[in-house]
Amino acid sequence: MPVQVLTGDKFRDNCINLIHKALIGDDKVKINEAEESRLAEKAKLIEQYIYRNSNYTVNKNYKDTARSKIWNLKDKKNPELRQNVAEGSINEEEFAQMDAEAMASKERKRQNIIIRKNSLASSIADLSDLDRSNIVNNRNV
Repeated sequence: MPVQVLTGDKFRDNCINLIHKALIGDDKVKINEAEESRLAEKAKLIEQYIYRNSNYTVNKNYKDTARSKIWNLKDKKNPELRQNVAEGSINEEEFAQMDAEAMASKERKRQNIIIRKNSLASSIADLSDLDRSNIVNNRNV
């Protein structure tokens, strides 16, 4: 059942509905009316914080943030995020302010750390090669 929302802005209303659907999760799992209402209120609060963080305008930042939140809540590889937001372990304001790294699954965070370490090691190796090259070039002058 869609959430009944009237913010006066079709994009914001649609955003709330999409957040609500994402919080509910799998359509195959039925939830009771009280739980659906609770998640609808949570979706409204999340959207209000996103709107506030975008200086109360539906601008590029608002749209990008809303899309990111909805996509991350729906991510099948990261069910913990949806569960933590739905259950309140992550509150609405905190979730609205989370960046992509904070929303990432444990596995994605682990992969990002490995990528950063490899990138840093590669950068250091490149700098070492540059230093050796400069030393050799300065001796030849």
